[in-house]
Amino acid sequence: MRRWGTIFAVFVALLASGQAWAQDVAHHITKVHIDPVQSHVLVHDVIEFDGEGEVTLNLSTEFQIAAANLNGKVVTLNRDRDRLSLELPTAGRQTLDIVYQSQRHAMVTPEGGLIEPDWLAQPDDYLATWSIDGTTPQDQKFIIPGKLMFETKSNGQYRANFQNFTPSALPLLISGPFHVDERMIGEVRIRTYFHEELKPLARPYLNDTARYIEYYVGKVGPYPYPGFSIISGPAPVGWGLPGMTYMGRRVLALPFIRHTSLPHEVLHNWWGNAVEVDYAGGNWAEGLTTYMADHAIADSAKDGGGKEKRMEWLRNYAALPSDRDHALNAFRSKTHDASQVVGYGKTAFVFHMLKTQLGADVFDKAIQRFNRDNHLKVAGWPEIQAAFEHESGKKLGAFFDTWIERPGAPELKIVTANATDGRVEVTLEQVQTGAHYSLQLPVRIETANGAEQHTAYMRKKRQTFTFVTKSKAGALHIDPNADVFRRLNTDETPPILRDVTLDPNTKLMALGTMEMRAHARELASRLLQARLRMQDPLDPAQTVIIAGPKATVRAHLAEQGLTEAPVEVAERGDARAWTARTNGGPTYLIVEAEDGKGFNALTRVLPHYKRRSYVIMESGKTVDKGTWESPQNGPLSVEF
Repeated sequence: MRRWGTIFAVFVALLASGQAWAQDVAHHITKVHIDPVQSHVLVHDVIEFDGEGEVTLNLSTEFQIAAANLNGKVVTLNRDRDRLSLELPTAGRQTLDIVYQSQRHAMVTPEGGLIEPDWLAQPDDYLATWSIDGTTPQDQKFIIPGKLMFETKSNGQYRANFQNFTPSALPLLISGPFHVDERMIGEVRIRTYFHEELKPLARPYLNDTARYIEYYVGKVGPYPYPGFSIISGPAPVGWGLPGMTYMGRRVLALPFIRHTSLPHEVLHNWWGNAVEVDYAGGNWAEGLTTYMADHAIADSAKDGGGKEKRMEWLRNYAALPSDRDHALNAFRSKTHDASQVVGYGKTAFVFHMLKTQLGADVFDKAIQRFNRDNHLKVAGWPEIQAAFEHESGKKLGAFFDTWIERPGAPELKIVTANATDGRVEVTLEQVQTGAHYSLQLPVRIETANGAEQHTAYMRKKRQTFTFVTKSKAGALHIDPNADVFRRLNTDETPPILRDVTLDPNTKLMALGTMEMRAHARELASRLLQARLRMQDPLDPAQTVIIAGPKATVRAHLAEQGLTEAPVEVAERGDARAWTARTNGGPTYLIVEAEDGKGFNALTRVLPHYKRRSYVIMESGKTVDKGTWESPQNGPLSVEF
């Protein structure tokens, strides 16, 4: 599931008070009417701003100007596609009153409408505040980011007014045949705008949202907006917006969304919205949100859940070819799977290392300070570093330089290890290309009287450590709980789909009839984020997808001496995919289906299961998915 693209509105530290606005802020007093049956949108917008000389405004080409006047006088707006321009006769406060409409807007339907922010005419390089009054037919609703001031139903129409006096990016415009339910937490209004079939889920969503907001208020600081709304839309998307999240109606119906995507989107109201990202220096918000939401939930769900999540991130990173890696300060947004591995997983892991090395109390205080100091501001990694340095009392420049500005990761191996009564000596080596990483490695030593915890401070590429134990040691484990970001080797990680999908050299071996081969090509094209290349004959050194009917595929595997289908998948379902690896070599992905329907089903779901080792389907539905177990004792463990 996920990750969908997340849209963040741009919020910055300019506060409006009363009716006075800064020179670079345009205030909109707007009336909009939406007719979803006709896909018609009519806007009457009064824009107040300070300016002089020529002004240029942006307005979607979906809208045609019907009338305009400036400071009470009729004017003509010169138009070039989505650019409107006019000459201001005097300097100072301006009032531009314009009426425009879209006769048949492509994004407005009776099942739901979502109009991009350029539905409001906005002067270039200005932020916006607004009071927007919207009307729809009575069976529809209208919503935009901002504080709900009032809503009414009369004369067959629904009307609502939303206001925002914090200078911001322009709002989206959303409509739909929503059933509205709500719950208050103090002054915070939580709402669901759901399609009819989702009505039974309204109360659970409200209750869970309230719980997440209360939790993050305690962890981060006061909730930054007047409310939070969960809105269902026709398309299978998931967008985080200031004070709201917009998700596909089918997505919202999935039973796990309330416990996975919802807390993630709630937390984005702090990270990415109220504290905006300085994208020039790297997007920290996705990783911090992933750590404080996804990781925290996994950690609380069961014993070892946090370690499982971190191992998932490390497995994903192990699948990433080095030439597709990049530093965290180069991550802007998720544009492909490789960027997600770094921008979400590695970034989240960096925050975990800060927490483990500085302590949970320091971590929480630093996060709260970062939020306070940068509320409604643009912030980046330097501001995060400053908050952690202030609360820890430590200089952290070397840590941030290493993990934020440098791509890659350490690769570790035990060179030698031996134990005598009361003493363990181990030599560690970093085998990656390039300079060493300064690492704080947790060490667990199993002794006759129980486990002992130690720390290895590694400051060289090859270093010997001596640990004094209370009794004779029986085993040694370096980083046993996966608390340090590093590149796993193939002995530590089972094969997963990402091993195949992230390799730009992956080839396809399509088997069966011409029709089946065509389905295999379509599936491979959907999975791979590189040009599809065919493979024939099989190269054992090549990452490959082998796809076709079950009998043909199994015969080919036997002929090539490749691994047989594991018992977990061999005779289950009518379509299946699984990964395997031979003798530490490249991963291959086996895809089996008996007809086009089976291939189409796998084509639809496999892109969502790239962190898995296998997927089994029956009649178009996923009946099982999983990851092969990792070795119990990898190369960073020694038994004496």
